[in-house]
Amino acid sequence: MPRLLFFFLIISTFYYAQNGIITGSVTDARTGEILIGVNIIVNELENIGAATDVDGEFSINVPVGMYSIKASLIGFKPVIKTDIAVTSGRESHVVLTLVETSLELEQITVEADYFDQSLIENDLSTVVLSAEEVRRSPGSSQDFQRILQGMAGVSFSNDQNNELLVRGGSPNENLTVFDNIEIHSTNHYPNEFNSGGPINMINVDLIQDIQFSTGGFISKYGDKLSSVLNVSTREGTRTRDFSGNGNLSMAGYGLVAEGKINGGEGSWLLSARKSYIDLIAGSFGLTAIPFYYDLQGKVVYDLSDKHKLSLSGIYGNDRIDIDGEVDTEDASKAGVIDSVESQIINVRQYQYAAGMTLKSLWSKKFYSLLTISKNNYNNDLAVTNDFVRRQYDNSGKVISTNKITSKDMYSEVSDNGETAFKAEFVYSPEHWAELSFGGAIKFIQYTTSQNVAADSVIYDTNGDGLFETKIFRPDVLIDYKFDFFQHNKNYFFVNQKLKLLNERLILNLGLRYDTFTYSQQSNLSPRVSASYYIVPQLTSLSFAYGEYYQTQALPLYGDRYQTEVNRYLGNSHARHFVAGLEHIFDKGLKLNLEAYYKKYEDLPFSEELIHFTDRTFRSERQLNVGEKDVYGIDLQVQQKLVDNIYGTVSFSRMWSEVEDPRIGYEGNSFVSDYDFPYVFTAIIGKRFVNLRSDLDDMPFFIKYPSMVLPFSDDMEISLRWRYASGKPYTPREFVGYERHWEGNTRYSRGWWVPTADINGSRYPDYHRLDLAFNSRYNFENWNLVVFLSIQNLYNHKNIAFYIYNSDGTTDNVYQFSILPVAGLEIEF
Repeated sequence: MPRLLFFFLIISTFYYAQNGIITGSVTDARTGEILIGVNIIVNELENIGAATDVDGEFSINVPVGMYSIKASLIGFKPVIKTDIAVTSGRESHVVLTLVETSLELEQITVEADYFDQSLIENDLSTVVLSAEEVRRSPGSSQDFQRILQGMAGVSFSNDQNNELLVRGGSPNENLTVFDNIEIHSTNHYPNEFNSGGPINMINVDLIQDIQFSTGGFISKYGDKLSSVLNVSTREGTRTRDFSGNGNLSMAGYGLVAEGKINGGEGSWLLSARKSYIDLIAGSFGLTAIPFYYDLQGKVVYDLSDKHKLSLSGIYGNDRIDIDGEVDTEDASKAGVIDSVESQIINVRQYQYAAGMTLKSLWSKKFYSLLTISKNNYNNDLAVTNDFVRRQYDNSGKVISTNKITSKDMYSEVSDNGETAFKAEFVYSPEHWAELSFGGAIKFIQYTTSQNVAADSVIYDTNGDGLFETKIFRPDVLIDYKFDFFQHNKNYFFVNQKLKLLNERLILNLGLRYDTFTYSQQSNLSPRVSASYYIVPQLTSLSFAYGEYYQTQALPLYGDRYQTEVNRYLGNSHARHFVAGLEHIFDKGLKLNLEAYYKKYEDLPFSEELIHFTDRTFRSERQLNVGEKDVYGIDLQVQQKLVDNIYGTVSFSRMWSEVEDPRIGYEGNSFVSDYDFPYVFTAIIGKRFVNLRSDLDDMPFFIKYPSMVLPFSDDMEISLRWRYASGKPYTPREFVGYERHWEGNTRYSRGWWVPTADINGSRYPDYHRLDLAFNSRYNFENWNLVVFLSIQNLYNHKNIAFYIYNSDGTTDNVYQFSILPVAGLEIEF
């Protein structure tokens, strides 16, 4: 700690202000054509600006700091881009797109757009984030999915995962698009049933922008029921041969490098990161130690002024070993010797995605996108149960353990890949009409080999203590394989966008067709949305309706005995109705209020659940009998960084109802697994300018003590507070009439069985406060960023879930306690 304070003292004394450069390009949002003569002004500086040249590019020299710029051109709607961080000796590159407008300027003042409306494909239920907004958000650890968890309509299950639960949907209902490549997940430690994970693979330094739509999305997107997450990465620098930065934090370290190709006709960009928690785990007493690294890159080259080729890729490698904890403390077991099962989980994974896209501008009215991509997810999982004898001392602490037996319960080696050929065409005969159409063929490659250990259960069905019923299932090896070109998913879509009534009415009319050859299921999905501006450009009413279908996760089509009993499982279906009100206030302040209704049908439920009352019933069959209704209200107020203040307030109220599919419970219902009635998030941030200089002018008893803290002339402090209703769960009871074979030595003395009250209880309500602190220091031709984040500042004990032990006891598993994360980044 003294060394850290000395470090801050040194840099506080010797850093000084420098100049930087804002560069950028401006194109037509509709066609991608370069725009010449666009007027660019820096809002925070008087008489500082530029105009785009014949290549649609501009360059402005400014002092280091945080800026916003305004881009305007006659016949186009002005755009204001905020959160432009200018650092010494480096360029801050901005990509701007302008939307052609037909507004009658004599009657209407064309308002500048703070909210990247030109990027948004869906006219409602959509938020756009920049890299800087991701970087500074408190409690996010620079993970954009953790930021999206705080948006209206989104909830989360626990701190350990960045999964997105959108308007009552499961974490497998979210489509992720990475540089025009549809992939399962951008996270470390994913699985086939969840697009989330504990840590995101995408480096925030490579992000251009993020679009997230929570409902009513257009026909271009499908095979998911709830949301679309579209991640676009930036290009590398086209003005320097080499530029880079390095970062170091408590979680790991990384490098980013970039440069131009062939004099600026192209660029390359590369990121590499690696964790080192495994090296310092002993200092924190960690038993489950994650190890991971990731690579990300992008190469772009202009074949001509009309054709651009881009190649994007990402790779992640993960490993974690989770050892069951048996050294618990229980005063009721003072002096006792007992035995318990302990589970050990070993995970080895890797995944990658790569794609090449050719964008061709054929005319001012027509362009195309052709993409070929490959993504793959490999999982090697092993689960072992140890049967352990424990001895407690007189205070109830475990003083010795002895492993009696060990049994391999489950192992899986699976490889899930997809090779896709995708084409999209956009034709705009007039500025008020845009027709987009296209499709894709995706070849599925899937191989899995699973070893499932034998299990034996005995039942005392009539309560006489004799356990007359026994069910034994032997060891089984499950093998499935889809060869390349054997099975594929295909889709075709068309969408007509119209701007009518002097751009006060915006319509999207779409149709989509999906098919999956393995299950032989196909669906037709109409989509309609409309937005009407009550006050031109400022206040609008919107409505969307759409049909959405989703194929099942591939493991769900299999079964223990490989009888293909689930091969023809139907696709799940959701019908969306969304109505919204949006109002844009002055200076980057926007309000969104939306009401929605989602009608789910054909959700898969296991036949064992349907025969819930018979604990001896066994079946591998899945049935499309699930029906669910979800409806709610979402409110979000967003303030962009203007006048050094930014923030977001979101509130969601949700109701859900699942029709009970169980025999004997007809006509009943229960709340869904992802029912969070109340979710509230508040984020507020303040940027401080010249704070270090102001402190230097203070009396010595303020000036010198302040030097031990990372105060600079460019720093931000932000807070986030989150509240969510407790997650529902099904209560369990420990019964003696059901006993499982454990440890290869004996039957358990009972078992935890679910009660009939599905999701009838809730964990305690969740809340936590996060603090983030970012400070920039500028030196000659390089700069330093110091960041500090404290998650769960008041150390509230949020419960993640309960563990039900085979001896009849339970343990609480808590979410993150107070967690400080510090780090630094050097840019050069």
